[in-house]
Amino acid sequence: MFPASAWKTRPSSLQALASFVLGACLSLSNSSAMAETPTVNWQMPDYPPVIIANGPYQGSGYADVFLHYFIQRTPELKHVVEYSSMSRVFGLMKQGQPVCEPSLLKTAEREQYVDFSGPVEFVLSHHLVVRSDRIARLAAYRDATGAVEIGRLMRDTSLITVRQEKRGYPPVVLNAMTAAAGQKNLIQTSDDDDGPFHQLASGWVDYIITYPDEINWFSKKLKLPQAVSFVYLPIAGLPEYTVGYVGCTKGPWGKKIVQRVNQIVAKAGKRPPWIDAEVRWLDPDAARRYEDAYTRHAPFSNQSR
Repeated sequence: MFPASAWKTRPSSLQALASFVLGACLSLSNSSAMAETPTVNWQMPDYPPVIIANGPYQGSGYADVFLHYFIQRTPELKHVVEYSSMSRVFGLMKQGQPVCEPSLLKTAEREQYVDFSGPVEFVLSHHLVVRSDRIARLAAYRDATGAVEIGRLMRDTSLITVRQEKRGYPPVVLNAMTAAAGQKNLIQTSDDDDGPFHQLASGWVDYIITYPDEINWFSKKLKLPQAVSFVYLPIAGLPEYTVGYVGCTKGPWGKKIVQRVNQIVAKAGKRPPWIDAEVRWLDPDAARRYEDAYTRHAPFSNQSR
């Protein structure tokens, strides 16, 4: 027979056991909840002034501003930001790894392995960039409006340009590059965005194709010969603007993330804060054209996403 003293201690022992079990259950529950928290791995190529990965302006690119805005409004997601390269971004996506990139041009090739959000960025279309002292060389390839007929230009093997690896180009430009593949005047380069501008500034290439905000950024960054500047010309067949998207690895996970992006953008108003962040990287003339196009097209006025 157990002594009476044993029975007196039993209730407290049971309480201790119950507390232990409850604590263990709560711990397991919390661990399970943490394990189930979706993690978004943001791959961030250094692509100024869209994504600025280093230097005095680090984190102030307009895709940086968008991502900060999105992270603040999605506490239910765990966000990991990793500076990367475009080659790594698309390599991981093709492998099926759960990653996202906040600023992509949508192309048919990319849609095979990327799920895209609705429009997030509103940007002036690609332009042809040339040094001011070499602009006369392009006269024969400009139409009555001054726009460059890119297909005819690329058939001229005496005028050298580059095609950047992993960079997205609009169909008119991509078709011209595809037709010129293998020609001595079309040089394939890496996904380093500095390279083509350095080559253009030094005179190694005659023209490149890029966005106006990049032109302003590199015009300030690079040392051009005295009295020489970068001049950018419209490309025939391109609209005045294009849009950028968030892209995530294709599949159920990627679809959920881009749907969340769409919800946040839809609530951001007719002029989301990252739009002002974009305008500040444009030169005055491009900024005026941008504001005019933005007013006429009102890309974020429809909030029913």
